[in-house]
Amino acid sequence: MTASYWSSTSERNPAWLTGSVVCLVMSIVAYVACETVADPDIWGHVKFGQDILQSGSITDRDPYSYLTSGQVWINHEWLAEVIFAAFFALGRSPALILMKASLTFLTLGLVYWHLARHGLSALRGGIMLMFAVHLVSPAVRFIRPHIFTYLLFVVTLLLLDQADRGRLRWLWGIPIVFALWANLHGGFLAGLAIVIVWSFAHIAAALYRTRKICRSILAFGGSAIAAAIATLLNPYGGKLLHFLMQPATFIRPEIIEWQPTMIISPYGVMYLMFLAMAVAGCLYSRRERRPGPIAVLCCVALVPLLAYRHGPLFGLAIPLLAGEHIGDAWNRWSAKASSGLEKRREAWVQRCLAGLAIAVASVALYLSLPYIKCIRIDPVRGISFPARAVAVLGKSGVGGNLAIAFDWGEYAIWHLSPRFKVSLDGRRETTYSDEVRRENLNFAFGTGDWDKLIRDRDTHMALVQKTFAVFNLLKLAPGWVLVYEDSLSAIFAKQGSPFVQHIREAKPDALPDDGAGLCFP
Repeated sequence: MTASYWSSTSERNPAWLTGSVVCLVMSIVAYVACETVADPDIWGHVKFGQDILQSGSITDRDPYSYLTSGQVWINHEWLAEVIFAAFFALGRSPALILMKASLTFLTLGLVYWHLARHGLSALRGGIMLMFAVHLVSPAVRFIRPHIFTYLLFVVTLLLLDQADRGRLRWLWGIPIVFALWANLHGGFLAGLAIVIVWSFAHIAAALYRTRKICRSILAFGGSAIAAAIATLLNPYGGKLLHFLMQPATFIRPEIIEWQPTMIISPYGVMYLMFLAMAVAGCLYSRRERRPGPIAVLCCVALVPLLAYRHGPLFGLAIPLLAGEHIGDAWNRWSAKASSGLEKRREAWVQRCLAGLAIAVASVALYLSLPYIKCIRIDPVRGISFPARAVAVLGKSGVGGNLAIAFDWGEYAIWHLSPRFKVSLDGRRETTYSDEVRRENLNFAFGTGDWDKLIRDRDTHMALVQKTFAVFNLLKLAPGWVLVYEDSLSAIFAKQGSPFVQHIREAKPDALPDDGAGLCFP
């Protein structure tokens, strides 16, 4: 499309009004990006990154669990963890928060820029971006390697979009993105699927249209192949792709984010509204409906129904794939529904809106400042951590093999290693065998052969959550004794072992049982 077409379909507003709306939208993005809650894996990500920086090599044998003998650790997020450790060394938690906020701000800023570039006014683009922010915000509340996936997912879609519009040289960026992405987070599999789907749709349409092999067919086909080859540039080579295929397709009933999105929920309703907006835009738009974006749009619309964790990718993809169509349909509708305000009244309303936007933007930025100081433990928006119980184990002076839930594993690793080794932590498939994971799940939920972990394994102590069945089962289990409990957790040890007396004599710190209000680390 020509520049004149874009300008003819976009709203003409004074620069000061556009600027005030942009400030408002991006200040809300900054507020969302700065809010940070402790995730179960944050302790492990920083710790494992520190290990790599200190040793100068990527560990392939796990030193933190007593159940991983002979099991190779495929650390597919090693580069992200090195970055986390480097920022933590630079400025501890505030540096980590600012890094995460910057990546989130850049990701959503690129989406906003794309909407503006393709004809949406600052206000309309901002309204659409708020839908994306709502779908992304639950995930960017945490510092996890997936923040790199969100940025590189957006970059990949932008590169494909430019190439699909005839600027084929942009495809040179695809293999570079995937060579980096494959070392940051396993989400590169989603990106690779997007490249393959878009390329296939583009090639099929080009063949149908021209009946011959043209330059764009070779370019898109080559970029898909180059992207797949680039993912091999990692410490594990082809083993990484083979390994990640199982976790990518494996159902995890015990992890909420791997469950299908609940349609009857605020998040589910927002998903449906955004999807309806995209469908209506594509149907009502006068712009060309290109096969590549439409094919990818159909795919990303379905993935949140498979797993809640895919919702942010859907939220980021809709503005990039359907934004121009939504904008054009919006222009058509608003032209018919125009109320015809007088220019003076319209100018007065614009000044009021600009003033209000700047005021709200200032408040949002001010409210975001306290978030930069602390990665807080928030049992309401995140999960609870056994802060007091872990402090008791630390003060006891003992060490040994500790059975523990995977959500608490990396918290314990940070605070108790190397004296203690854990039975499981959030690395799951990357470190632990299927048998070990099954034993830990049976133990935690009191199902099946639940006591195999403490009966047949060299387990010395157990730190369990009191709301789980294992708490009552251990109270009845012969040979095990309760040595500590608080409102959240309990510690059991083998009866007659020296651990019993030492843990009972340890004086717990004045910490909240569930860690509420504490800051990482």
